[in-house]
Amino acid sequence: MYLSIKNNSEKWIGFTLVALITLMSSCGSGGSAGQVTQPIVQTPQTPVVEEGPLILPTTTPFILADEISPQKAINVMQIGINLGNTLDAPNEGDWALAAQNNFLVAFKNAGFKHVRIPVTWDAHTLEEAPYTVDEAFMLRVEQIVDWALEQELYVILNAHHEGWLKGDYQQQKNKNRIDAIWLQVAARFKQKPAKLMFEMLNEPNGMTIDDVNQFNTRTLSIIRNENPNRLVVFSGNGFTPIDSLLATEIPDVQDQFLIGNFHSYDPWAFAGQCIQGWGTDDDKAQLREIYQQAFDWSVVNNIPVMVNEFGVAKYDFQQPENVCQQSERLAYLQHHVSLADEFGIAGTFWDDGGSFSSFDRKNGTWGAEKDILVRHNL
Repeated sequence: MYLSIKNNSEKWIGFTLVALITLMSSCGSGGSAGQVTQPIVQTPQTPVVEEGPLILPTTTPFILADEISPQKAINVMQIGINLGNTLDAPNEGDWALAAQNNFLVAFKNAGFKHVRIPVTWDAHTLEEAPYTVDEAFMLRVEQIVDWALEQELYVILNAHHEGWLKGDYQQQKNKNRIDAIWLQVAARFKQKPAKLMFEMLNEPNGMTIDDVNQFNTRTLSIIRNENPNRLVVFSGNGFTPIDSLLATEIPDVQDQFLIGNFHSYDPWAFAGQCIQGWGTDDDKAQLREIYQQAFDWSVVNNIPVMVNEFGVAKYDFQQPENVCQQSERLAYLQHHVSLADEFGIAGTFWDDGGSFSSFDRKNGTWGAEKDILVRHNL
């Protein structure tokens, strides 16, 4: 998703690849006086090609007539739900049931105000230039986004499990590939309603904070090239705890359509591994401190905040014998929701159709988590 630039005023014209070609040529070798120099025969080398950065295309930006301020969005979005383990799987259906329109209807009817649609683009994008996204997959993503928008839900669309990028960010080819993905996504969805927002990258674990700062700046410029006033969500590095948001640079301090983001499954030993309990006064105080820090950051930077992943497992999927107590799970979710409401932070429950789920996708029914999650939603 990146190019090594930090000056947002720089303009790119044309959508081309700038290739730097290094030709390895033969060279002679000289000997000292009086010695006979033997010719050195070198095997011809294949030219080494290194890609330069992609250049932003010349385009006509689409100004959203129904623009929404980030603060209004956060106020209305309140608590939403993830359509997890679906388009973020290598192939839809690998990890959970494939998406159906009735899922989005159920989300709306349950009282959720927004849905996050995680998408992993890797398996559906060419690995060589021009890095075209498969049209059938793009159509499928668009179909599900449209289903959600038809329910008048706010929608978060992202780049999710892009391990090829996160594990080798410095390779220019990888930066160009993620650039190309976002160029295509931003252009494809540019005329969708303002309730659709883009989250630039989920949990960039393996990338440094400097990597993420560069990435956020570059990707924001790609999106702004198509939509100057669409909402964009940015996070820090790693698994995006609150600390990483606090350490991250704002990608453009002049941009009026940004939302800061963090994730919280704290403590993971409870919420993810089910190897400890939760519910003491200290447990609650630690969770409150996370929300307090997010609120304080928001006030200082005048940027609203959301936690677009929070939740608690029913069991550890890697060690299913470790089971979380249901009463503690519900109390934990209740505390998250209450804190989000108190501090004016939108939250998105991680529902993966499995251990972290509340919605039974096969039967169309809800667990006890649902009523807790939507209790403050208007």
